Amino acid sequence: MTFKPVHVPCHLYFITATLVGWKPLLREDAYAKIVLNSMDWLRREKRWFLFAFCLMPTHLHAIVKPMVERTISQVIQNFGSFTAHEILKHLESERRNELVEFFHQAQTHPQKEHRIWQKIQAQNIYSENFLKQKLEYIHNNPVSKKWMLADERANYRYSSAGYYDRGEKPMIEIDDVWEYFEKSEETTRGRV
Repeated sequence: MTFKPVHVPCHLYFITATLVGWKPLLREDAYAKIVLNSMDWLRREKRWFLFAFCLMPTHLHAIVKPMVERTISQVIQNFGSFTAHEILKHLESERRNELVEFFHQAQTHPQKEHRIWQKIQAQNIYSENFLKQKLEYIHNNPVSKKWMLADERANYRYSSAGYYDRGEKPMIEIDDVWEYFEKSEETTRGRV
């Protein structure tokens, strides 16, 4: 299902980025690091708040909020463009010509040579209940019957589940979604 996000400055967004053809490239550390480093850079450079993530072999789920001067479309375009370029560069350096050709054949845009990602989906998070549902979905993904990538969701290293379940530091720094809401409520109360 395709979602067209509505830009609302105070909203968080549930994003899904899936590799074209569901290629399981992200199970390889080098490619996983490209995606994780990009998410981390966007956070450190104050392009988005990163509240939760789970990097699966074929796709990524995350909960993010663009910084005030940016839209969700801008940040996912930045993310998709940079990671696609880096993934392709790494594939070429490893001489993985079949995959390079696959991503070349997948491109339908006349001004681009390759397509790494399917259209990155962003869905507005309108309520606390929907946020909780998406946090659970993201963090349970690796332990679902389809994937079975870990015995417990908090043990899956490419995820923020350990942070929310056990207070453990994830591979990349995140913003605590509950602290964010607490601060937002304090700011709102201070204005009243």
